[in-house]
Amino acid sequence: MVDEDKLLKAAQIIKDSNYIVVFSGAGISTESGIDDFRSPGGLWEQYDPNIYASYQYFLQDPSLFWKMHKEVEELVGEADPNQAHLAIAELERMGKVKAVITQNIDMLHQKAGSGQKGAKIYQLHGEYGKLHCIKCGNEYNFDEIDTNSVDYPVCECSGYIKPKVVLFGESLPHGVLESAMNECSNADCLIVIGSSLLISPANFIPSIAKQYGAKLVFINRENTIMDDLADVFLKGSAGETFTKLLKMVKSNI
Repeated sequence: MVDEDKLLKAAQIIKDSNYIVVFSGAGISTESGIDDFRSPGGLWEQYDPNIYASYQYFLQDPSLFWKMHKEVEELVGEADPNQAHLAIAELERMGKVKAVITQNIDMLHQKAGSGQKGAKIYQLHGEYGKLHCIKCGNEYNFDEIDTNSVDYPVCECSGYIKPKVVLFGESLPHGVLESAMNECSNADCLIVIGSSLLISPANFIPSIAKQYGAKLVFINRENTIMDDLADVFLKGSAGETFTKLLKMVKSNI
C-alpha cells in the first residue's frame, strides 16, 4: 500500500508542474507481461546477454541474436500498454508531460498515445518494430523482411539486418542521450518510473534534472541507488500508483 501522504505530495508536485519529463525503465512494462530481462527467470537466465545480445557476437554470427529474438518478438508483440503508460499519455494531453525518456524498446508508450500531443519520446536503447541494415543503413518494416525461414536476414547490399535496438557494446542512437539530457535541464518535474537506475549513462538523468531545479518523483517496486535524490519515493506497482496519482491530480488537492 502506497503511503497516502506521499501520494498527495507527489500529486501536488505534478499539479504545480508545467514541464514534466518521464523517465521509464523495465519495471513499467512488467505489468504488461514483459518481464525484466535481468530478473530471476528473465530472458538473460536462458540466453547469456554477453553472447546473444552482444554486438560483437552479432557481427560474427547474427544467428545467435535472431534465435533469442524470436522470444523477444513474442513477448513484445503481444504486449499492451498498462495503466501507467495510459496515465502518462493522459498527463501529456493535459499539457503536463513534455517528454518521455525510456530505456525500453517495447513501444508501449506510443501504443498508449504518448507523443500524439507534442511530447517528444526518446528511445535510449532503440525501438522495436523497425529493422535496419548495419552496412548501408537501409530501414525496413518487419513485414518487408523474412526473419522466420532464415537463420538471419541479409540486406540486398549483403549487410546484416537487425532490429533498431541497442545491443551490448553498441553505441546509443546518435544524439538521443544528449537531447534527453537537455530535456531534463528544462524540466520542473522528473518522474522516474520502473527503473533501478543501475545502468549508465542513463542513470545520470535524475542528477541532471535535480541540478537544474526539478522536483523528482520516483515510482518503483524496489528501492533504487538514488532514492536520496527523490523529493518523493512511491514504493509500489507502476499502474496502481500512477492511476491514483492521476486521479488526485485531476481533483482539487
